[in-house]
Amino acid sequence: MPGISTAGLSGIEETSFVTLHARAVDANADRPILGDPYAQKIAQAFDYDWRRIQPSPKLEQKERLNVTIRAIHFDRWVRRFLTRHPSAIVLDLGCGLDSRGYRIGPPPESDWYDVDLPTMIALRAQVYQQTANIHMLPTSLNNDGWLETLPSHRPVVAVMDGLYPWMTKPTFIQLLRRITTHFEAGEILLLGFSKLSSRMMRTVVPAIKTIGAPVNEGFDNPHEVERWNPRLKLAEQERFISSPEVAKMPRGEQIRCAIMRAIPGLARMDKGMLRYTFGHSSEAAT
Repeated sequence: MPGISTAGLSGIEETSFVTLHARAVDANADRPILGDPYAQKIAQAFDYDWRRIQPSPKLEQKERLNVTIRAIHFDRWVRRFLTRHPSAIVLDLGCGLDSRGYRIGPPPESDWYDVDLPTMIALRAQVYQQTANIHMLPTSLNNDGWLETLPSHRPVVAVMDGLYPWMTKPTFIQLLRRITTHFEAGEILLLGFSKLSSRMMRTVVPAIKTIGAPVNEGFDNPHEVERWNPRLKLAEQERFISSPEVAKMPRGEQIRCAIMRAIPGLARMDKGMLRYTFGHSSEAAT
């Protein structure tokens, strides 16, 4: 049977296939890191020319490690939040084709929203089923109004796994403002993205050059986000090089991480995963 057509996707939409490919490669590895049980089946469902984004074996492994380790950390933080607040709202913003909600299995009293552009949600709806509390919300995150349909009194955790690079800085800051204004309290989980990372993605990552997605300028200080939005407070930073999953990496990567950890200047290059809280009630407690 022919796969699901992916014709006419924009560069930003096509980035979802880059991360899907990384999760599928990991799922097929002898020693998976994330071991996403959905990734391979979802990848095989699409009629997509994977040669467009398939890097060299060395870069493929780096993408696999980057995508899966950050996914594990974000999954862990979301599970922890839902344990404390089982009736929470979860926003997976720019969810693409990720299976996070299905991997985690949120409590029945929670509401999980997979949010992405209408074209991506239309593709997503062909490979994932909505459940009683996992919903699909097609919208541009640049738009006003989509949050108004969601209850504001329940705690929220908003996952932004790799979202920032694909938005302009002003629109991203506006998104943060809308979330922290609409909801009384919660957490925002954000992938750190340095200025060096921005330059490297534009010049040396084959998939990004191939699909032509615009890349935003990064930020080197995680506290800069607090200056963008004073309601946000940095609660936690988890660096890739200090992740427990380093033990599952190839030996060469383990050595590289050990060297980076030992040299403060190199360690600071790894912005890792960032957890911010907002609100003054116990709902935002770290």
